[in-house]
Amino acid sequence: MEEKFYWNDILSQDRELDRAMRCYRSEAVRRKLEALSGMDVKKVVFSGMGSSHFCAYGASIYLKQHGIDSEVISTGELLYYEAGCLTEDTVLCLISQSGESAETRHLLERLPDGIFVIALTNDAQSALGRRGDICFLMNVSDEISVTTRTYVSSLVMTQLIAAALCGEALEPVFAEYERAVGCMGAYLAHAQEETERLRDFCRGMQSLSLMGRGNALSSVRSGALFLREVAKFTAVDFDSAEFRHGPMELVEEGFFAAVFAPTGVGQELGVRLAQSIAEKGGRVLLITDPNGVCRKVQEEERILAVVLPEAKEYASQLLQIIPIQLLADAIARDKGIVPGVFRWGSKITAVE
Repeated sequence: MEEKFYWNDILSQDRELDRAMRCYRSEAVRRKLEALSGMDVKKVVFSGMGSSHFCAYGASIYLKQHGIDSEVISTGELLYYEAGCLTEDTVLCLISQSGESAETRHLLERLPDGIFVIALTNDAQSALGRRGDICFLMNVSDEISVTTRTYVSSLVMTQLIAAALCGEALEPVFAEYERAVGCMGAYLAHAQEETERLRDFCRGMQSLSLMGRGNALSSVRSGALFLREVAKFTAVDFDSAEFRHGPMELVEEGFFAAVFAPTGVGQELGVRLAQSIAEKGGRVLLITDPNGVCRKVQEEERILAVVLPEAKEYASQLLQIIPIQLLADAIARDKGIVPGVFRWGSKITAVE
């Protein structure tokens, strides 16, 4: 296996997503989205495993902000413990890159009659693709190993699905994502230099605690997962607010955090959390945009500001994940392992 496949997957994300966006704008996809707009929806459940589970936080928030009940539940939990939430008035958006993971297949076999399924997958002929009442394709190239472009494409498609279900205009969503994809390309153009900057700041790091709130929870959960998968590195994910309720006691010399603070209602809270951790002896990657960089942040040597282009909060997730992907690659190489190669698992998890 070529050792730079994961690195090349990272660098390809803007090009792959740019191509995918043209597919999402096609007449065929628009007809499907318009069909969702005409539905009288009371409740939506998003479900998947791994990054396919975590990609839907922003879409679920959007639905709730527009008066539609919504939950994000792992397929494993939905299968064995929370199946009772799938009533006849529920729309289930089931997400799986392969469409063949064990939990996905088993849930499809047990679904009650009458549950409307929106399938989001990269394989139309998979078990999920065939079962979906409406099937949306990610339209990106398959990865060799851990998810990169399938994750960012899932972020976009779940948000488009949510906007359609709310009957909202889709053009502003398309335009915002297209702008964000352009920003991804600009940031990735300096990927090598940025990786070295992240590596230097994190030298000696033994574990990383990722934290954020709202839409950024997708970046928190998926980022921690990618560090564990790609680099076999201990990474812990926290809701920012919950971190202050006990886990702050972890902070001391040698503690490292990554705090996501995009423009939005939680930005100031995120910046203050980063400052609090630094004041207590921790070191912080503050992943933000120009609005989150005040003089105190610039002067604090324990904070490294990763300043991304400003984007709407739901679209900022496309950018937020890249520094974590780059850091995961650097950690893996420093450990002497090929980034993203599974030791005990596989690309498609076929066993529960």
